[in-house]
Amino acid sequence: MTEVTKTTEHKGPSTIAKAASLGMAALGSSAAGNHFAGNTVDHADHGHSVARWVAAALSFTGFIIGGPLFPFAMWPAVIICGAFQVLALIAVVVLNATGFGVPDVWGQLKAEAAAERASA
Repeated sequence: MTEVTKTTEHKGPSTIAKAASLGMAALGSSAAGNHFAGNTVDHADHGHSVARWVAAALSFTGFIIGGPLFPFAMWPAVIICGAFQVLALIAVVVLNATGFGVPDVWGQLKAEAAAERASA
Protein backbone atom coordinates (compact mmCIF):
# COMPACT_ATOMS: atom_id res chain seq x y z
CA MET A 1 0.00 0.00 0.00
CA THR A 2 1.38 3.42 -0.89
CA GLU A 3 1.21 6.34 1.41
CA VAL A 4 -0.02 9.62 0.04
CA THR A 5 1.33 12.73 1.66
CA LYS A 6 -0.34 16.02 1.34
CA THR A 7 1.75 19.17 1.27
CA THR A 8 0.42 22.64 1.55
CA GLU A 9 2.12 25.57 -0.01
CA HIS A 10 1.88 28.96 1.64
CA LYS A 11 1.09 31.45 -1.11
CA GLY A 12 1.95 34.50 0.97
CA PRO A 13 -0.03 37.69 1.24
CA SER A 14 -2.54 38.58 -1.45
CA THR A 15 -1.99 41.42 -3.89
CA ILE A 16 -4.45 43.59 -1.98
CA ALA A 17 -2.64 42.93 1.31
CA LYS A 18 0.69 43.77 -0.32
CA ALA A 19 -0.67 47.04 -1.71
CA ALA A 20 -2.19 48.00 1.64
CA SER A 21 1.00 47.04 3.47
CA LEU A 22 3.11 49.09 1.09
CA GLY A 23 0.97 52.15 1.73
CA MET A 24 1.01 51.60 5.49
CA ALA A 25 4.78 51.06 5.47
CA ALA A 26 5.19 54.34 3.58
CA LEU A 27 3.29 56.01 6.41
CA GLY A 28 5.61 54.50 9.00
CA SER A 29 3.87 51.34 10.16
CA SER A 30 6.52 48.85 11.22
CA ALA A 31 3.94 46.04 11.34
CA ALA A 32 2.90 46.62 7.75
CA GLY A 33 6.48 46.88 6.56
CA ASN A 34 7.31 43.55 8.16
CA HIS A 35 4.24 41.91 6.62
CA PHE A 36 4.97 43.34 3.18
CA ALA A 37 8.59 42.17 3.31
CA GLY A 38 7.44 38.67 4.26
CA ASN A 39 9.24 38.77 7.60
CA THR A 40 7.91 36.92 10.59
CA VAL A 41 9.59 39.17 13.12
CA ASP A 42 7.15 40.92 15.42
CA HIS A 43 6.95 44.62 14.87
CA ALA A 44 8.65 47.00 17.26
CA ASP A 45 5.56 48.91 18.32
CA HIS A 46 2.20 50.27 17.26
CA GLY A 47 3.21 53.86 17.90
CA HIS A 48 2.67 53.60 21.64
CA SER A 49 4.51 56.72 22.70
CA VAL A 50 3.56 60.11 24.01
CA ALA A 51 5.13 61.79 20.97
CA ARG A 52 3.06 59.86 18.45
CA TRP A 53 -0.19 60.16 20.39
CA VAL A 54 0.19 63.93 20.80
CA ALA A 55 0.95 64.35 17.10
CA ALA A 56 -2.00 62.16 16.13
CA ALA A 57 -4.35 64.11 18.43
CA LEU A 58 -3.22 67.47 17.05
CA SER A 59 -3.51 66.29 13.46
CA PHE A 60 -6.90 64.67 14.05
CA THR A 61 -8.24 67.80 15.72
CA GLY A 62 -7.11 69.98 12.83
CA PHE A 63 -8.63 67.62 10.28
CA ILE A 64 -11.97 67.14 12.06
CA ILE A 65 -12.53 70.86 12.58
CA GLY A 66 -10.90 72.27 9.43
CA GLY A 67 -12.09 69.64 6.96
CA PRO A 68 -15.81 70.43 7.14
CA LEU A 69 -15.12 74.18 7.20
CA PHE A 70 -13.02 74.12 4.01
CA PRO A 71 -15.96 73.88 1.53
CA PHE A 72 -17.67 76.82 3.23
CA ALA A 73 -14.61 79.04 2.73
CA MET A 74 -14.17 79.82 6.41
CA TRP A 75 -10.55 80.63 5.73
CA PRO A 76 -9.39 81.84 9.15
CA ALA A 77 -10.57 78.60 10.77
CA VAL A 78 -9.12 76.49 7.94
CA ILE A 79 -5.76 78.23 8.27
CA ILE A 80 -5.73 77.72 12.04
CA CYS A 81 -6.58 74.02 11.57
CA GLY A 82 -3.85 73.75 8.94
CA ALA A 83 -1.49 75.14 11.55
CA PHE A 84 -2.49 72.18 13.74
CA GLN A 85 -1.06 69.88 11.04
CA VAL A 86 2.25 71.73 11.07
CA LEU A 87 2.21 71.81 14.87
CA ALA A 88 1.71 68.02 14.90
CA LEU A 89 4.88 67.57 12.82
CA ILE A 90 6.84 69.88 15.08
CA ALA A 91 5.48 68.26 18.25
CA VAL A 92 6.48 64.73 17.25
CA VAL A 93 10.03 65.83 16.41
CA VAL A 94 10.42 67.82 19.64
CA LEU A 95 8.88 65.11 21.83
CA ASN A 96 11.03 62.41 20.21
CA ALA A 97 14.13 64.54 20.84
CA THR A 98 13.19 65.00 24.51
CA GLY A 99 12.79 61.24 25.04
CA PHE A 100 9.03 60.82 24.79
CA GLY A 101 9.23 58.73 21.62
CA VAL A 102 9.93 55.03 21.22
CA PRO A 103 13.39 54.32 19.82
CA ASP A 104 13.36 53.16 16.21
CA VAL A 105 14.62 49.59 16.11
CA TRP A 106 13.31 48.74 12.63
CA GLY A 107 16.82 48.43 11.17
CA GLN A 108 17.93 46.20 14.03
CA LEU A 109 14.88 43.94 13.63
CA LYS A 110 15.48 43.61 9.90
CA ALA A 111 19.13 42.65 10.51
CA GLU A 112 18.12 40.05 13.11
CA ALA A 113 15.52 38.56 10.78
CA ALA A 114 18.04 38.39 7.94
CA ALA A 115 20.52 36.64 10.25
CA GLU A 116 17.87 34.12 11.33
CA ARG A 117 16.98 33.36 7.70
CA ALA A 118 20.64 32.97 6.77
CA SER A 119 21.29 30.55 9.64
CA ALA A 120 18.23 28.42 8.87
